[in-house]
Amino acid sequence: MASDTLYFVGNIKVSKKVSYKYNLRFAIDAENRLTGYSLSDPGGPNETKTKISGNYDSVNMVINYEEKNVLRSKVDLQKSDLCFVKASLKFKKSKTLETLSGRFTGFEPGKTEICASGEIKLINTDRYKVIMKQIGEDPASQEANSASNSKDKTVKITSDKGKEFLVTGNTVKFTIWDNGQIDGDRISIMINGKTILQDYNIAATAKVMEIPLSDNAVDTVTITALNEGTLPPNTAAIQIDTKSEQYQVLTQAKVNEVRTIYLRKKTAR
Repeated sequence: MASDTLYFVGNIKVSKKVSYKYNLRFAIDAENRLTGYSLSDPGGPNETKTKISGNYDSVNMVINYEEKNVLRSKVDLQKSDLCFVKASLKFKKSKTLETLSGRFTGFEPGKTEICASGEIKLINTDRYKVIMKQIGEDPASQEANSASNSKDKTVKITSDKGKEFLVTGNTVKFTIWDNGQIDGDRISIMINGKTILQDYNIAATAKVMEIPLSDNAVDTVTITALNEGTLPPNTAAIQIDTKSEQYQVLTQAKVNEVRTIYLRKKTAR
């Protein structure tokens, strides 16, 4: 493993139902000492950057590290208990990928009791970009394409006021998933008062629904939060696709609250 700065991205899984995005950036010096930082829930409401230190076992190709102290966080740390990760991750390298994977345990600062445990799986993004260039896929162009669907263009619905979207055609496609922590959020969806999805557990794997529209000028879609999972509030990422439009929506709600999407048909000119 090189001593240059390395950047790995992936997920940390705490249980069958709870996982979230997790990144590592670190360097290893000539004496195999490791320094850098971890980034939990990047871009999410619980984003936290934490200093890490450890070592690299070059014989067994394992990195050992501990989270030491928080560098910044969106979370109110005075109201939330810290749980620092201590992990041993196996480094594997193939022609196309470099990966880190292994188990971790979590400890509250200054305590010996375990506050969490699970597994971490990461890939080296820089290595991936090199391979993509070698096979003729320019990562820069991929990033440019994905930028059009970036979080900056996501419409957030966080109150009962709702949002309106112009649509073309007689049907829309809803793609629903959890874009952050998989924490057991459940929702029900209705269109014009008719249930089309009941008591659905939002997952990392997307659920795709083709929804026929009525003859009305506006169709009303309501999303009801049935719980708040283990990490409130209830959140659902929804992509709306028509023949001509695409919208990115994120709903956030407390239990039993309703978030509304109005689909207004474009009038012919």
